[in-house]
Amino acid sequence: MKKLPFLLALVLFLPWASSAPQGIGEIAGGGCICHGSQDASTELILFGLPSQFESNTSYNFSLEVRSSEVSLSTGEEAGGFRIEIFGGDILFDETLGHVQKLENGWTHTTSGNKVRSWNFTYISPDDNSTYTDLTINGNAVNGNGQSTGDAWNGTIIRIPGIAYVGDIEPTLIEASLDTLDYTVGSIALGGLIVLAIIIIKD
Repeated sequence: MKKLPFLLALVLFLPWASSAPQGIGEIAGGGCICHGSQDASTELILFGLPSQFESNTSYNFSLEVRSSEVSLSTGEEAGGFRIEIFGGDILFDETLGHVQKLENGWTHTTSGNKVRSWNFTYISPDDNSTYTDLTINGNAVNGNGQSTGDAWNGTIIRIPGIAYVGDIEPTLIEASLDTLDYTVGSIALGGLIVLAIIIIKD
């Protein structure tokens, strides 16, 4: 029975060391920070988005994650993403089972984690004097079931309406790990190691 509290505490630390093949929520809005620092070797390729939008119009588009560093193994965990939108909406084909809406954003499903490209439909705002900002984070995954060895990147894309007058470039959010991220992560990892040693000795 003495091991039970330590086992429970150990479970609480596991999310820091595991991946999220089932999709990721708002915690990934600032980037896939559990997978390390942002990596420029990972490319986020978008096809089909307009340079300007007409009001209340549908645009089919796709997101592809490419990596020169993380190899793709067919049938294994391959990639993931998180998309958040300001202005407009996103639809997807639920029958494919690769995409889901989660915590006010869109992300992969467990089956969608086995590919590195996903399809969507962008619905533009009713007012073409406004704009849409898409915050996109994509992760190339190596299939080891952990957060190690993967490589992610992120971007923000602004799509202006045809009557929009204003800044074309969105305000970029710093997605790299800050001091608090490192501190919390270090504490979690240290606690995990201590608990494992105590359980083994017990």
